[in-house]
Amino acid sequence: MYMNSNRLREILSQIQKIKIAVIGDFAVDFYFQENTLTKEFSVETGKNVFWGYQPKGYLGGAGNVTKNLSVLGAKAYAFGAIGLDLFGREMQFQCESLAIDTSHLLPFSDIDTPTYSKPMWADVELNRIDFGTQNKQFQLKSETLIQHLETEIASYDWVVVNEQFQNPLLNKAGIKKLQTLINQHHKSSLADLRNLGGEATEIPLKVNESELAAILKLSPKQLALDETLIAIIKNWVTQRKTGALVTLGERGLIYASPTEFHWQPGIKPKGEIDTVGAGDMVVAAFSAAKATGASTAECCEFANLCAHISIHKIGETGAASPEEIETLNLTFL
Repeated sequence: MYMNSNRLREILSQIQKIKIAVIGDFAVDFYFQENTLTKEFSVETGKNVFWGYQPKGYLGGAGNVTKNLSVLGAKAYAFGAIGLDLFGREMQFQCESLAIDTSHLLPFSDIDTPTYSKPMWADVELNRIDFGTQNKQFQLKSETLIQHLETEIASYDWVVVNEQFQNPLLNKAGIKKLQTLINQHHKSSLADLRNLGGEATEIPLKVNESELAAILKLSPKQLALDETLIAIIKNWVTQRKTGALVTLGERGLIYASPTEFHWQPGIKPKGEIDTVGAGDMVVAAFSAAKATGASTAECCEFANLCAHISIHKIGETGAASPEEIETLNLTFL
């Protein structure tokens, strides 16, 4: 079910040599503990004062993919838009700390850095406060970034295309341009598109169950039975004429194309889990392994190990280090 230690070590070693470009919706995940039961009132406004503590910043969205790639050992290159603000500075700091190349993480004065501000009560996430995800100027930056990618694409081993905001960097036209660019340069790639998955018809696409149901206009209940799910996915990729990576939570993940099919069973979680960012982890891990030339089965096994590690890191968009991956893999041998 899982690869031997020598093969895993070989893949991890080869990941150190690859270069992966990530273009899309870069964000900051800003976590902090919030206490609303303070009995303190502002002298100026008379309103209840809330206390915040333990502020922590992480890379979110496409940034989380680059973070995961970097922790795995790959060289990650960010193609995104940020604002000239404090969250933009935090994103730059986070990227520099992880040795992510930010030459094409471009700052603009007319947008706010996309940020998910997440007040927490212990381990419970309260009402999120988002910055920059609704800026109508955001999509106007996509043409510049696609042009930047075009000038550099020959030097990369893989390209990840990301979309997750309600007003994303990449609209339908942008995704179409990227697919053409990627295929013209014969580059391997994977798209992860929260709302526009139906537009990725010329490159492999990662989807979860709800995204797959939306693309195919099905009820999620129709994907519950394994035999039905297999038939649906096989028919879908035959029509697409290109591959798809389908994440299924505790059921594992499937990679299918017109010529192959692999279902990797999930690893049963142990204790409390936090699935935020698990999809980004799968995208990063599968892409990194596949870029080394690993087989589809090996890539799915690798992504499964990484996701299992990630979801057990509470209150953050967890990553998986080579050491953690090797340690977990040993438990199955």
